[in-house]
Amino acid sequence: MISKNQIDQVYDFLKSINDGTLESYRKSLPESWILNQVIDVASLTPSQRIVCLYFAGDETQCGNALEKRLVLNKEQCGQCNLRQLVDEWSTSNQQITHQPQNMRAIIQCASLRHALEHIFTTFSIDHLRPVPTTIQSSFNWISLQITDPLWDYTIEVSQEPLVRIKENLLKAQQSKLSQKEAQETIDLLNQDQRNVLDSGITPNQLPNLIEYNPDLSSFLLARINQCGISIHEYFECLIQMKISLQSLEVVNKLSNSIKLPEAFLHMYLTKCIQYCEELQPKQQMVSRYVRLVAVFIKTLIKSKTLDPKKRFTEIQGFCIEFSKIPEASQLFKQLKETGVEEKQHQ
Repeated sequence: MISKNQIDQVYDFLKSINDGTLESYRKSLPESWILNQVIDVASLTPSQRIVCLYFAGDETQCGNALEKRLVLNKEQCGQCNLRQLVDEWSTSNQQITHQPQNMRAIIQCASLRHALEHIFTTFSIDHLRPVPTTIQSSFNWISLQITDPLWDYTIEVSQEPLVRIKENLLKAQQSKLSQKEAQETIDLLNQDQRNVLDSGITPNQLPNLIEYNPDLSSFLLARINQCGISIHEYFECLIQMKISLQSLEVVNKLSNSIKLPEAFLHMYLTKCIQYCEELQPKQQMVSRYVRLVAVFIKTLIKSKTLDPKKRFTEIQGFCIEFSKIPEASQLFKQLKETGVEEKQHQ
């Protein structure tokens, strides 16, 4: 009968199997008949299976050509390295044609059976499987370019006044509003002062609004001023803007609805004159803008928004420089008449 001590020897032997030649394990080998009695070859790792078949196996337990060589040519295989044998065993192309048989029936002993269960559950089994193939691929992130929203005005929209105002003002910065849309926006802004305060128009949005809808721009600026909001930043934006028919029209209409700050008016007038002087090499453009500026100054003088005496020298120089243009000559005559009246009053 196999003793507990002999079972422990089997356990220690299996545990010690790692690397080296097969003959190097002979010193720690229990009696071969013990291996033949208690070990199930199918439950072992490849390295343990090779060692056990070499010392205690027979040809009926072999599943491939390597295992048969271990059993039949012990002298030749004794000096082979265990790791090399494991690699050869793992890469063998021969299929196992039958399940390995038990060396012998396990002894019908409860204590021995418990010891063997402990042995077999302690050791992990190397499951043979093909090496998975790796796919070299790269994932390209989608780069989103966020631009200004494009509204679809054909769909049904909310009829809330503030929502309609914001939608119309947003559209007004991109294209000219129809007469119906412009009038709707003006009516909604007149309904409630809070609609003006919450409309969301900032100084940075003013240039585009003036470019496409100057009438709506002048009305909105006037309403903002009436609500007690400082429009100093809006005036600064007007000064920074490029001189155009639309911007001149907005300033002219503002002068009829609110009292423009004198400092703003003088700065804007100086910018208009300087802009015409910078355009002198471009004859076609300079004639057009000189006419616009001359008519603009005449309108301000006629409505008494601008006192020509305070800017007489600057305006007179403008008229003399562009005297070949009829509108500038007419403005010069108007200045002379104003100067004569001034002397008569004195």
